[in-house]
Amino acid sequence: MGGIGPADSSDSSDSSDSSDSSDSSDSSGASRGGGGSSARPFGISPAIRREPNEDWFRGNRWPPQDFPELEGWSRAAAPPAFRMADWSIPHFAVAVTGEFATLGGGAWAGIAIPPPPTAPADAAFIAAEIEELREIAEFRAGVLAEAMEQRDNVLGYFRGLLTFKGGTHPWTTRLCHAAIRVGQLVVMHHKKANMRARPSVLAPVLMPPIDPPGHPAYPSGHATEAYLTAMVLAEVLPGIAWGEGQGGAKMPVTAADLTHPTVVGTIKTKVATVPGVAGRMRLTPVWRIAERIARNREVLGVHYPSDSEAGLRLAVQILPLLLACPLVAAPGTGALARARAEWA
Repeated sequence: MGGIGPADSSDSSDSSDSSDSSDSSDSSGASRGGGGSSARPFGISPAIRREPNEDWFRGNRWPPQDFPELEGWSRAAAPPAFRMADWSIPHFAVAVTGEFATLGGGAWAGIAIPPPPTAPADAAFIAAEIEELREIAEFRAGVLAEAMEQRDNVLGYFRGLLTFKGGTHPWTTRLCHAAIRVGQLVVMHHKKANMRARPSVLAPVLMPPIDPPGHPAYPSGHATEAYLTAMVLAEVLPGIAWGEGQGGAKMPVTAADLTHPTVVGTIKTKVATVPGVAGRMRLTPVWRIAERIARNREVLGVHYPSDSEAGLRLAVQILPLLLACPLVAAPGTGALARARAEWA
């Protein structure tokens, strides 16, 4: 995903989905009408006909110089308000980020996650993580194309799973982009606070197939964004990721869940005691996509497993604050209510 402030060109086409990238920028994709940009340059066009006794065409300027003033609404009346539906996807995400940043006097800055393991006290833990990264590097060939696409397109995999896009579910898409933007804000705050070097700095033999991103490793931004997106989608479509039972009751994680062969050793066991997750995380496709996105960053060698775990812990704490933002929470008119209505 690109910078925090998209330019006006990012919503300059007719497509409400913009492009399929996580940034949803129209500047790189064609509109539904087949064009790219909706810029409207005007020159001086020839008039339809010559004036009597003239052997040249007069210039046809725009706006017309001989056209009476439009009488659409009284000058005394207030101009119409901006329609919620006219928010571009990336700009709505930035607007929500602004609300989030100031909510509760900047309550988000108080979100806490444990510091990353550091040497020498945690040398054995770090060595085990490095060894795990060396082992899973053998999966790079099989996952490289996927991991490269997920670098800037976290949302694309959730859209593919649930079959939606900006043109069909604009509010679901706006809400997901807002979650990703907010996740970026918070994760960069914690990266700066922890300043953890990438694994390949400690173990050059990992040699990632891409240049490591130009910011600290802990916590993982991709993990934060992916898990936060999964939880937001679960709020839009209750049950798809929370594993709700009859009557909407949250289905608790049982001992059998945590000892299941496909679960042992995954991030689910590591966060079984995290408030808000222990009774909710299930082996649903939405959670598995989030887990896969986070894990692929480890396969590339740009994140430790503990970076991904921290990203999930961060996402869990971000969610209630995000859902409290007025643009998201307003009854009936907020993004969450509008997104839910799209699936009715």
